[in-house]
Amino acid sequence: MAEFLDGTVPLNRSPVNQRRDQAITACCLAAAVLGDPDLRGDRQGRVLMSCLGVLAATHPVGRAPSMSHFRSGLRGPLGDLLPADVDTHGIAELRLLDVRGQFADEAEDLCREFLVPSAALEEHWPWDRVAAEQEERRIYEVLRRLPEEEYTRLRAHLVEQPVGDLRTLRRVWDALLPQFYEPVAEWPWRQVHGWFFECPACGWPMRVIGGGRIVDVRCEAHARHGVSYTCEVNARSDGAPVLRPAGKRAEPVAAKPATKESLAVSRVVWRYVTLPGLLECALRDHALKLGADVVMWPHRDRYDLAITLGRQVWRVDAKAWASPVALGEALRGTPPVAPGLVIVVPNHQRPSLDLLRHVVGDSGYRVMTAKEFTSELAEAAAVTA
Repeated sequence: MAEFLDGTVPLNRSPVNQRRDQAITACCLAAAVLGDPDLRGDRQGRVLMSCLGVLAATHPVGRAPSMSHFRSGLRGPLGDLLPADVDTHGIAELRLLDVRGQFADEAEDLCREFLVPSAALEEHWPWDRVAAEQEERRIYEVLRRLPEEEYTRLRAHLVEQPVGDLRTLRRVWDALLPQFYEPVAEWPWRQVHGWFFECPACGWPMRVIGGGRIVDVRCEAHARHGVSYTCEVNARSDGAPVLRPAGKRAEPVAAKPATKESLAVSRVVWRYVTLPGLLECALRDHALKLGADVVMWPHRDRYDLAITLGRQVWRVDAKAWASPVALGEALRGTPPVAPGLVIVVPNHQRPSLDLLRHVVGDSGYRVMTAKEFTSELAEAAAVTA
């Protein structure tokens, strides 16, 4: 498997190692369920069935363990449950459950190495949530091992250019392309007869929904804000399909051919780097227009922005969480990484701001919408001028 710049493991792991990671994660999640004496039997059964489905997909057809073998195998050597063709060096004899039937200390160490969050074991997260969390952690593990200047430049690039032509992108990030970008041609669910459409809000290929003469085209993140269209599918036409606005923010978007050289950031990169970065970069641009000095993602993303205007300094973390309550609970349990850290949330979450502030309590954060924060900067700039 190729290494990444300074020897770190790249995101695009080999198919064999991807299957190994999936199989190990599924076994760990299942063992955590069996080792929890307080978990109801029906919920335990659902989680075990889900984990067995993931494990079965990593084995050749007809070679996957049965449910009874899976349950008993979780108490034996891990290697007995893994596919025969994956590398189990150093872990084949590891037992996920100890002699008392509880999740073993060595198993917890294994989970840390494979980027399984401890909360996933304690709260018994579903497989898809764990897999998404693992991929997010892999992204940031790769990014944070870059020199700080390169880290900042790459973060901004992934936000500002989520789609690009292979030749153009190579001139900027030749060695990094396989880490973050994928061919749009391999995403048929984002195409109409070989053409795709970039979201006017985030620039990522929009999803095509439906299979009739009229299909819906919308951005997964921005459809609720009005980025949605319809498209008439004409099988006889060789020309580019045309979108018709269906939402209030459906700005004109031209179709682009989904050639093999058309690349887009992976869904995980889009979800965890591009989308949050839109708010971060918008705050940066506003501060720069006011004459402020701005440092993006200082100390490799200890927080998002350091803004200096005159004698005032703001340290900012922009948060684009779907659930303000979940964000508040996460902040309440974690002290600020810098005194007076400002948490900035999107303007559409203004109705939830009082609730968010209540949940955060006196944890040491200031919580504001983007509009409130940019207004505060503008007032400070007027005083400084």
